[in-house]
Amino acid sequence: MLMAVIIADWNIRNYNRAKNTDICPVRMKAVKRSYSHELVDAYLKKTGYGSVLEDFQDRLWIAEYEKGEFVSSPLQTERLFQIVVQGSLSIYCIRDDGSVHSIASGQKNYLIGEMEIFSRQASNVYAEANEDLACLAMAIEENRTALLENAGFLCMICESLTAKMESLTTIDAVPADLNQRILTYMKYRCSHNEIRGLERAAFHLNCSSRQLQRILNRYEEDGIVVKIGKGAYRLIEDVSDS
Repeated sequence: MLMAVIIADWNIRNYNRAKNTDICPVRMKAVKRSYSHELVDAYLKKTGYGSVLEDFQDRLWIAEYEKGEFVSSPLQTERLFQIVVQGSLSIYCIRDDGSVHSIASGQKNYLIGEMEIFSRQASNVYAEANEDLACLAMAIEENRTALLENAGFLCMICESLTAKMESLTTIDAVPADLNQRILTYMKYRCSHNEIRGLERAAFHLNCSSRQLQRILNRYEEDGIVVKIGKGAYRLIEDVSDS
């Protein structure tokens, strides 16, 4: 219990230090919830996890978030297991010096809260909605035993955590040079090898939007990327395969 209080205090102090930046959000309010059985059923079919979560359908509900709201944070008291159904989010942590470090991004079918099922210790990770976001949600504490006893659910969790570990390993192996890092990010981390939104991409690359724009402009001149819209670029296929 004491350790949980210490960790919570650490997170609050670092959050307060980081929230003065233009990256960390300050919006924290009650989750908008919907308990419509029809909507839960429709959303569950969208995820492809219907057969796995069939036994838990009556315990699921819809959580809705606006852009900039926390989907998960160490400052929240209610621990939720969630599956992204619509929208996207950013995952990051706050270092001791108050700086914000990008960890990952998530879209449809991304799972949130798996670790809290196995550990009651507060996490240092924040998940923030990049846009209006909808998730299937379930309270962890009151469902923990049933979740841990369900083999299909545990297999789903193992697959999710394996994918996240592989992603983190890829990040660790990414070149330190920003020029090469951008190409690696577009090839392995971006859907259809496309960057859409410079500010968000710069956050994940741990650089400034200005730095990213300057390098993309040069890559466009060299025929490495093509501009496909405002703040949107695609890595040319024959370059990415080379």
